[in-house]
Amino acid sequence: MVVVSDDFVVVAETKRFLGREFLTWLVHHIEEGGGRIARPEGSIELHLGDRVTLEGPVKGERLTLAGPGDLRTELGAGLRRGKLLDRAHLIIKRGERRWELVLDGGMFTVGALRCPPLGERDGGDPRAAFENDLFLRLADVEEALGVLDALFADFCKLRASRAWQHDALPALRDWIEKL
Repeated sequence: MVVVSDDFVVVAETKRFLGREFLTWLVHHIEEGGGRIARPEGSIELHLGDRVTLEGPVKGERLTLAGPGDLRTELGAGLRRGKLLDRAHLIIKRGERRWELVLDGGMFTVGALRCPPLGERDGGDPRAAFENDLFLRLADVEEALGVLDALFADFCKLRASRAWQHDALPALRDWIEKL
């Protein structure tokens, strides 16, 4: 029996394209669908924040777009030159609740997660209040990650289907050309 051992970093580097494609698909979904996504657990809104990083096929070939206002023109130019979204500041809204985060598509990691504010405290036991806040904050993190997991699952189902080549990929290409 031959045992093949791959270095984790090498494997991660060769699979980065999937997270980048997901992030590109997600931003397309945000831009073309108005950011509203119906989920079984309730509707959510996604918005693109004020910072996006694209990376090309050559390592180190990066384009970072930042600032208030419309980034679509620069985003389109980068995508048309063969770059994919590598990192984006995203905003998730569910009702009055709002999360902000940075999604790294290449490594599929979440950073700088800002959860909705906690409610007012009743002034009772400080330890109980701390524990309550901790559990509420953990639930907030789990909710945000659950949204991303569900969206990634939707993307993977689409990416593995025939609809990717016939519908999704042509729609992505048309969107990029119009940016």
